[in-house]
Amino acid sequence: MKNKLRGGGFRVTGLILGIVATVCGVTAMVFSAIGLHQAHLCKRCKRGAEYQ
Repeated sequence: MKNKLRGGGFRVTGLILGIVATVCGVTAMVFSAIGLHQAHLCKRCKRGAEYQ
């Protein structure tokens, strides 16, 4: 008896693309948080006047 389901490659591809998208989203949020933190610090430093 063969009960092989079709579309296994699409499921694997979807899983891999989902994992990649999740990693990219988390990385973007981390970089955004770091950038916001650096911008907040720069407002109080001497170089803050150069950027305003």
